[in-house]
Amino acid sequence: MALFSSSLFEMTRFGLSVLYHRQIRTLSPEYIQVVQEQRLRKLLYFVSHHSSFYRDKYRGLDLGRCSLSDLPPVTKDELMEHFDQVVTDPRLHRSELECFLDDPSNIGRSFWDDYTAYHTSGSQGPVSLIVQDRMTMMVLFALQYARGNVSFGFGPLEPVRRLLSPVRVAVIAMKQGFYPSAAAWEHIPAVAHPYTRVLRLGANDPDLIEQLNVFRPMVLSAYAGVLGTLVLQSQRLRLAPDLRQVVSYSDTLSDQTRNQLAATFGVPVLDTYASGECLFLTTGCPTNRGAHVNADWAIVEVVDKDYRPVPSGTLGHKVLITNLANRVQPFIRYELGDRVAMATEPCHCGSRLPRIERIEGRTADILWVKEQDAFRPLPGETFKHALEYVREVREWQAEQTERNRIRVLLELLPGTELDRARARRELDRQLDLLGMSRTVHIDLEVVPHLTADTATGKFRRITSRVGNPPELRSGTLNVRS
Repeated sequence: MALFSSSLFEMTRFGLSVLYHRQIRTLSPEYIQVVQEQRLRKLLYFVSHHSSFYRDKYRGLDLGRCSLSDLPPVTKDELMEHFDQVVTDPRLHRSELECFLDDPSNIGRSFWDDYTAYHTSGSQGPVSLIVQDRMTMMVLFALQYARGNVSFGFGPLEPVRRLLSPVRVAVIAMKQGFYPSAAAWEHIPAVAHPYTRVLRLGANDPDLIEQLNVFRPMVLSAYAGVLGTLVLQSQRLRLAPDLRQVVSYSDTLSDQTRNQLAATFGVPVLDTYASGECLFLTTGCPTNRGAHVNADWAIVEVVDKDYRPVPSGTLGHKVLITNLANRVQPFIRYELGDRVAMATEPCHCGSRLPRIERIEGRTADILWVKEQDAFRPLPGETFKHALEYVREVREWQAEQTERNRIRVLLELLPGTELDRARARRELDRQLDLLGMSRTVHIDLEVVPHLTADTATGKFRRITSRVGNPPELRSGTLNVRS
């Protein structure tokens, strides 16, 4: 009886936590700033006493008063090189964690009894090892229920309703493994289990459609590329009226795919932006483009290449994120090569949390072409901006086959034909804006279907066979503006 009472108490407390986190998103930005500041100071105090890496990094700083910008940024390579000094639990060692993650039989298991462990796919560089404590996982799922789930309403009786009618979530992953965005669902805290039913599926399951039709999810969550494939098979899907929302994660969701999903399923489409280092970084907005930053638990700084903040509405060169929940492996001003822009207008959904309006992909999504004795960057959004005017294109990829030659692969909407002249005209127009129309040669190719990388599970729109110039790594690259 005591065990049942304890479980009921913990479940009730989790339900109330969800209501609190749902309510706080509507409070003033000044209140959120106070909460954020308090959690940041507590985190800084903790790491200065328990992480030798951060203690050395912050030596000489007054951690009770310094501004966030006073803290030096950190990179993936830096944190992985000093992994044993970064983590705050002295029992944790990189070598043991690598052995754990190398064993597929450990999928779904905790590392020891305390931690959830992941690794990134390595699609954007070296693999990153990630350890999360119980607090981080509790925050992740509380925020997921509170802000990433339109099925969870307001009011003190809402947790009871969800106990009687749990949210059914279908999660479609490209492959099984320790990849954070999909594997996190293997580690739902016990107190959250009664509120949800999760069906984990593989994108290549032969009976994928049949399983979805039987399960009838309220929430459908998958990579953007997988969701685009489901649009093509929508006539076979029987998800209405149960389906309440579609959630895209991991790869960038194009405006065209988002519009197609909304038109096909008739429900809000939430485009979530996050990283393995902070899975709860944002939750997608159900009414507006982009995603709201969970600023009470995470900090997002959009900066230029010299780490200076850029104004809202301006596309940054990279992002610095701070995870305020994870104390076992702290990520403080952690550098991501993402190019995003913060919104300048209020949101229609009622949330007053800051919103990332544009996600243009990674700084790595740049192709380097050569003009005479110098190199010039060709941003990936050049192709995006051109092809969004070619309405028959459902999906695209740009592959650099030679230094100045790009092969553009196009998957068309069913029943359409490519207006090749218009596609080339729009591409040429974008290249003209960059002064590259005589430098870059484009080969157009229509293909039946574009899929994600089978090794990483991510859909890469920009790839290169020739890679970056060696001089880029050595810092001796001669760049023409």
